[in-house]
Amino acid sequence: MAYISILALFLTVTNLIPVSAVGFLPIIFCAWRFFGRSYPSFMVPLTALTLFALISTLLYDPHSLTQFDFYRRDGNFFIAYAPVFAGCLYAHRWDMNKLLRAFFVFAVVINIPPYALYLAQNGLLSIFKHPDDTFGSFFIARNAAGGFLAMLFCLGVACYLQQRSRILLALVALNFLMLFSTYSRGSLLGALAVLPYLYFGRKRLLLASLISCLVVASLAMAMYHTRANVDYMGYTFSIQNQDAKLANLDIRYEWLWPRALAYFRQSPIVGMGFGSFDDQIRSVVSYFGVLGVPSDIIVEHSDSHAHNSYLNFLAEMGIVGLGLMLAFYWKLVKWAQDGAARGALMEHGRNFAGFRFVELSSVCLLVMAATEHRLVAPSNVLVLSLVISLLLSSRPVRVAQPQYRARVPEPQPPYRRREPAFPAATGRSIHGS
Repeated sequence: MAYISILALFLTVTNLIPVSAVGFLPIIFCAWRFFGRSYPSFMVPLTALTLFALISTLLYDPHSLTQFDFYRRDGNFFIAYAPVFAGCLYAHRWDMNKLLRAFFVFAVVINIPPYALYLAQNGLLSIFKHPDDTFGSFFIARNAAGGFLAMLFCLGVACYLQQRSRILLALVALNFLMLFSTYSRGSLLGALAVLPYLYFGRKRLLLASLISCLVVASLAMAMYHTRANVDYMGYTFSIQNQDAKLANLDIRYEWLWPRALAYFRQSPIVGMGFGSFDDQIRSVVSYFGVLGVPSDIIVEHSDSHAHNSYLNFLAEMGIVGLGLMLAFYWKLVKWAQDGAARGALMEHGRNFAGFRFVELSSVCLLVMAATEHRLVAPSNVLVLSLVISLLLSSRPVRVAQPQYRARVPEPQPPYRRREPAFPAATGRSIHGS
């Protein structure tokens, strides 16, 4: 089963053919192994969130669970995080440091030919004159390519921290140039945020402040651009700006984020329903202002989301959903920090690169989530999920114990025991002497 995860990990370099999702297959073949095992603490909020998303879908539109487009778009959360559960069902004894280093080198090298062709045709700085002429790697969307390359940048940094190498440093720099050429500003922001996080010591207070600022800033931007005379539940937004990049910002600020806030206000506790953001909801029954039940729904499985993971979770799953997701990442980062420290201090660096990557990529994802719906995008999350899966299933390498022969005492040479010829002088006479 571990080979399936390895195959899925190396196939994350593209989404032209969605084969990297095969990382969930161990769940189908070995589901009985879930019982009788212990799990790290981050599995509790992830399991609760998965069950909550499943129940929310059953209540909102149960027919979606049988449709392929649901898992590809609205329900890609299940595809993105399924490999984490699969990692509890198999075991391997591979060197994760070497494995992840090989994957990083493979992912960068395989992108060199298309990137060289892109530079020959467009140049490095052409994105500022022609924003549409960007590097897309092997992905359909530029944000998907940017998100993957940002995660790959985190992996390169983690591998470099584990083993300093000029070749590795050159590949990290080349990877960053590829990321720059995608012109995915949210991905660039997430990758750059990792550097001050490392510089300031990776403190828990720093992580808590970062998450709080991102959530508060997202809500503040949505509130600031909300207009009282606009019906965000039914109004169709039209883009007026001819610049593609500025038009993307306009549709976020003026339509998608205020619409997510409108959803959240009608059902703040549990949201309007998992996968409901891009649907047409014509009527909502409110109970005490804290629970909204939608009706007269036209379900659409599309790529139209809030372009902000925090607002999208609040809109579809409310405070409960967002709280569980943030609790998962909070515990995940702590687990990764402890694992890296344990590997560096007591296990001769075992799995250090993997644990450090999980920590850095989680921070990168949390930052990118403020600009796109990155926390559930398979092109961004699958790399992280598959590495977590391999770390959960990793076992120490068996070292052959040296065979020691039992020492057999050498027999003493035979000898005759000497008896005293005469009794000891005791001052007494012996009868018959």
